[in-house]
Amino acid sequence: MENLLIYFLKVNGLIVLFYLMYVLFLRKETFFTSNRWYLISGLALSIIMPLITFTKTIWVAPTPLPEINLESSTVTFNSVALPVEETALDWTLILGWVYAVISLFLLIKIGIEVISFFKKIRNLIQHKNSQYTMVELNTIENPFSFFSYIVINKNKFTDVELQHILTHEGIHVKQKHSFDVLIGKVFCAIFWVNPIIWLYRKAMLQNLEFIADNETFQQIENKYLYQRTLLKVVTHQHDLSITNQFYQSLIKKRIVMLHTNQSNKKNVWKYATILPLLVGFMLLFQIETVAQVKEVTISKSITNKLIQFVIDKNTTDEQIKEETELLKKEHNIDLKISKIKRNAKNEITSLEAKFEDSDKTSGKISIKGEEAIEPIRFFKEINENGKGNIGFDRNNISTVFAKMDADQLEWNDAQTIEIKKSDTDEVIYIINGKEYSKEEMKDKIVELDGAIEMNENEKNGKKIMIFKGNSTISDEPKTIIYLDEKMISEDEMKRIDANIIKSVDVNKGNIKKEIKIITKNSSGLPEDAEIYINGKKSTKEELDKIEKENIETININNNNGKKTIEIQKRNIKTISGGTWKEVETEIQKSKTDSGKPKTIELKSGDVVVVFDGDKIKFPGYPTQYLNQLKLEFKGKILEDNIDFFKNYEFEKIKDLIIIEDEMSPKEKKRIKKIIIETK
Repeated sequence: MENLLIYFLKVNGLIVLFYLMYVLFLRKETFFTSNRWYLISGLALSIIMPLITFTKTIWVAPTPLPEINLESSTVTFNSVALPVEETALDWTLILGWVYAVISLFLLIKIGIEVISFFKKIRNLIQHKNSQYTMVELNTIENPFSFFSYIVINKNKFTDVELQHILTHEGIHVKQKHSFDVLIGKVFCAIFWVNPIIWLYRKAMLQNLEFIADNETFQQIENKYLYQRTLLKVVTHQHDLSITNQFYQSLIKKRIVMLHTNQSNKKNVWKYATILPLLVGFMLLFQIETVAQVKEVTISKSITNKLIQFVIDKNTTDEQIKEETELLKKEHNIDLKISKIKRNAKNEITSLEAKFEDSDKTSGKISIKGEEAIEPIRFFKEINENGKGNIGFDRNNISTVFAKMDADQLEWNDAQTIEIKKSDTDEVIYIINGKEYSKEEMKDKIVELDGAIEMNENEKNGKKIMIFKGNSTISDEPKTIIYLDEKMISEDEMKRIDANIIKSVDVNKGNIKKEIKIITKNSSGLPEDAEIYINGKKSTKEELDKIEKENIETININNNNGKKTIEIQKRNIKTISGGTWKEVETEIQKSKTDSGKPKTIELKSGDVVVVFDGDKIKFPGYPTQYLNQLKLEFKGKILEDNIDFFKNYEFEKIKDLIIIEDEMSPKEKKRIKKIIIETK
């Protein structure tokens, strides 16, 4: 909707631009035919130019930033309250529909006028000649023309006047001025809110009359009588706005134009005055600037002391194999790309990349999602000492890994670095550009928003630990409190309602004490909320028994103020059995039952896949859980869908007919019911 509004504003802006230049430079010139084409071209360019865009690409170098894990996560109960997002009323959409309805009404009105014209002349006397068809009218309406028809009441005019009118209207017919009239009407219907478009159409109609008057004046002998004929028809006006009427308003201007001296041909330069404005419009509004990260393939040597390899959405498996082998062979870097998933366009959507350098520096990046990935760059920078950063960056986000030996400071994957009291090495810390000693950092916690780089001063042997990015230094808390894996303060802990607490775990270490509070899964849910677990209605007590890590997805619906909570547990199978041989048999049976996917070929040739024992995938729809679907078999709704697909012979299924939910959005259709047909 936003793009359509911008396009609408640009079109109207150009219409105003063309009209203003016409009024300022061309309206008083006698280049009537050229003016006609200027006005038509102005409307055509106004709708075409906003559709033409030019792209300007700015190449930027990747900027190292903090380590980031891009794995997608599922929704879990991590907070006390469960807010429901209310859909706001979209006034822009409503106004857009109102505007479209008015435009449609005006377009229909034009169609009705065209139909009315042909109905009007259907039963009238018609005389055809090579140039036009004259239709005799018995009413007192003014003469008018529409395409090849000239409608006139012959009894109102003398023979000379009649000849003048037929000559005038014949020029309209010959030059097909009715197209101009209809184009002006259509633009007024579509852009009716713009007052300039109505003035624009009036200028077009007036210029058409100037053309017909000028050429008629050159063909007739009695020019004075022609002007009297113009004045004679002033008293009446035809009621169809889609026609070229012999009478038009501004008769005085038409007569004045008949006696105006022809414009000097040198004045044609005035048509070029619009060109700088159109160029300015394109430069200001139609050039899109796109910032793109430089993509460089792996260097075959250590030129510029930089090794790189870029993977984008279109990188093939063969290219990945070739470049990783080259890294191993020439630079002794073991880079492994695995868990690659592609979409229907064969674009990469998910992958995992791990590397290990010759000095045992290692790291990984994991990307999961449904959309095609942004370019990922693996790089190693080598300075004059043979050392440097190594890691990944993606869409200007970098993950940099620095080698740290065990006899130096400990550094794990967490973003909080604890300065150990027992550390006896001489270490200098550079945090936010400021230098700190080992003594100054005792009993401190550094929360960093960036990467860490380790260096060693060759002269004094001191180790330098540089915190890249913004960091926060704070005193080490005596007690660390976690609420559902999130750190909170003691004041926040005191405000927790005891009724929502499921368990409290207290750990006492050598330095600090940790309190881990786990809330009930049902905390924050309204009393009247309906709960469904794996498609079956359940209670809050049953919900609280489920461990949080065993919850795969949660869907919260708000129907007329009443909340429905749909919970899908992970597919965890309990293995029972006494001896180890019995356990192995149970594991193998579990793999056979749920691990092997089963397929159903439909009438259309599409293939439906049932996998993991409780999931089904239809072409064109997201993966569905069987117990969340309504399945109709032989006229009855199944009670246990999983049991049906587990035991029924797929060869007997003829077709699966999908009934879509009519209330679901068009861009994401939901399945309402599936009818199972047998052979």
